[in-house]
Amino acid sequence: RLDFFGFNLNTMDLSVVAGDWLSIALFSIVGDLPSFTVLRICRLFRLLRCLKVLVLAPELQIMLLGFVQSMRAIMWAGLMLVIVLTLWSIVAVELIHPVNLRLAERGVWA
Repeated sequence: RLDFFGFNLNTMDLSVVAGDWLSIALFSIVGDLPSFTVLRICRLFRLLRCLKVLVLAPELQIMLLGFVQSMRAIMWAGLMLVIVLTLWSIVAVELIHPVNLRLAERGVWA
């Protein structure tokens, strides 16, 4: 049973759960406590235990790697889209603004 503490993720998981139980006990005893959002964020580290599954299934590792690479390509495509839309909006303002000024002088918008 002492082999449980030999694996770092088990020790981290135990400390996160024990800290959560301690915060629940203190909240029930004291009442209003300062925010424990940092400890709640540490709960997310428990998800690191899922990484052990990746070692057991290389096919899942390949799928996850493909997903990460596709997300990188989607991010670059989104950035390029923002740049192109910004440039075309600047061109549109430069071309349409003088026309709007002339129409406003004629009283079309009034």
